[in-house]
Amino acid sequence: MQTASKKLPIAVAATLTVGLAATFWTVRVLDQPVDPAGAAAHLAAPSTSVSQDLPPVTTSTSAPPSSQPPVTTTPPPVTTTAPETTTPPCPTTLDGVKPHVAQVGHHLEGKFGVDDIGGATGRGGSGEHPLGLALDFMVDTATGNALADHVLASRQAFSATYVIWRQRYNDGSGWSPMEDRGSPTANHLDHVHVSFQATATVDITC
Repeated sequence: MQTASKKLPIAVAATLTVGLAATFWTVRVLDQPVDPAGAAAHLAAPSTSVSQDLPPVTTSTSAPPSSQPPVTTTPPPVTTTAPETTTPPCPTTLDGVKPHVAQVGHHLEGKFGVDDIGGATGRGGSGEHPLGLALDFMVDTATGNALADHVLASRQAFSATYVIWRQRYNDGSGWSPMEDRGSPTANHLDHVHVSFQATATVDITC
């Protein structure tokens, strides 16, 4: 048993000696200085594989910033309101008659194209003319028919009391014949006579 124990250290020493000699020979061949202690330590160290620990490769994929479309603001449509056009009221003066009578006279003048209207000027005696409460519209037969019918249909709006046309009288109850007064003008064959209330307010435009 003692012989075996002595042989083991001898074998280890022999192995170290051979290793040192080989290392010394290699270094001598390469003309490098030899460090016996370092060589012995190199032989004694177990052969291990060194693995380089590389830092983990992290790939960060960041999505590109979402590109929002440009915000476009459309201005509201410009609305232009047309100015209100108001029809002026009819004038209140006409051949010396009352204001409301003059307004109706101007209205009928424009509606039927009458260019000859008689009122109160130069009238004497009795009746509505001198008082400014009657008008005579000098017209042809066709125009006279239309004007007389329009006045009768609008008697309340015009504050008209009666109409005389072509030797007939009508206060809203229908036409009634009149006596012969001796001439076309006296018989109202060439003009429409319209009489009005003494006081009234009419709402008509021209």
